[in-house]
Amino acid sequence: MKKLLPLLLLAITPAWAHPPVVSPSLHFLPPEGQVVDLLDQDPGVRHAGALLTAAQAEARARAVGPHEFTAHGEYVTRSTKLEGRLNEWTAGVSRGIRLPGKAEADRRIGASGVDVAENGLGDARHVAALSLKNLWIAWLVAESDARQNEAEVSAYERQLSVTARARQLGQSATLQVEQVQAALAQARAQAAQATQARLDARMTLQRNFPALTLPVSPPVMPEPKEPPGSWEDWRKAVLDDNHEIKMARSEAERRDWLAKRARMDRFADPTLDLRTFQERGGHETGFGIGFSVPIGGALRSAASDQTAAEAIAASVAAHRVQRDVEIIAERDVIGAQQGLEAWRQNQAAAQSSTAMLARMQRAHELGDQGITELLIARRQDYDMRRNEARTRAAAHGAVLQLLIDSHRVWGLGDEE
Repeated sequence: MKKLLPLLLLAITPAWAHPPVVSPSLHFLPPEGQVVDLLDQDPGVRHAGALLTAAQAEARARAVGPHEFTAHGEYVTRSTKLEGRLNEWTAGVSRGIRLPGKAEADRRIGASGVDVAENGLGDARHVAALSLKNLWIAWLVAESDARQNEAEVSAYERQLSVTARARQLGQSATLQVEQVQAALAQARAQAAQATQARLDARMTLQRNFPALTLPVSPPVMPEPKEPPGSWEDWRKAVLDDNHEIKMARSEAERRDWLAKRARMDRFADPTLDLRTFQERGGHETGFGIGFSVPIGGALRSAASDQTAAEAIAASVAAHRVQRDVEIIAERDVIGAQQGLEAWRQNQAAAQSSTAMLARMQRAHELGDQGITELLIARRQDYDMRRNEARTRAAAHGAVLQLLIDSHRVWGLGDEE
């Protein structure tokens, strides 16, 4: 049993390598099972899946090699004055033979190609997840803006009713009514724009993910939370589990083996030929073995130089991808940290603005403040509410970006 325990731990370690993050702050997102299905149906993911199937087929083809058996034969009938009509024929089979080392190179090329395609599939799922995240949050922001604008219009309509009644009673001037009417018209124009943005965001989301069932009432985004663990651990997680890096490295490895294979091809594979024949109407029969070898020249040398240069380029590209992903990892962490801080500041500002509006409303009712100051305070309060909702969404988006890039959500770590 003691000997089996390390093996059992080793077997289950990959399942714990990238555990998904479960947090109440993520409950405004679509259910994970539905998202996994949506990602599978994404055109980019399906395209990458087809490329993986093609890469697997190419790997099988390279494993068996480029040479096939070729059957050949010839039948001739001729006549002579001495022997009369003679039937003669030849038949044979030939096949090229890979020189030592080429089969292993072909196997490595095929395996590397499959690695590239597998990571391409993972990266396509990652891209689709980012698209869903962006469109989902954009839709919720548009819905929130529309609700805030509708509430602002209602507030101005109530204020207009109160101000108009006060004018009838001689307690306010016509100018005050006109000020409220102007503010109401501006709010209605802004509400119309927000409604258009809401419809556009909803349409864009549904067009890109037609299988997504949108709820009747859009979910409310809760307060964003920091992901568990240290920020440095999250930065490392993005680097340790990145399909772009893996894909670039696999492509560099594939190109390197292609260059090695091209160098080997400067010595061409021989072709063996087994044949049998009958001549002079059967008086002569025989069996023979032949071979042929192409003589490599400038063409094969140029092909070798080309693949060697492409291998160098792929290696440089892999280093560039590594650098770019390091920047992305740093940016993800900074974005999440600053996004959360920006939301906290806007939340505090919105709370202060709401409290100030309540005091301003009370002062106006008591006659201590004019309508102008009240309208300014109300406009400022709704602007603060919209800013708080937008920074809340931005903070959620930044945290979710970190979770997606580290494959800790929506089943993105299942293919590791």
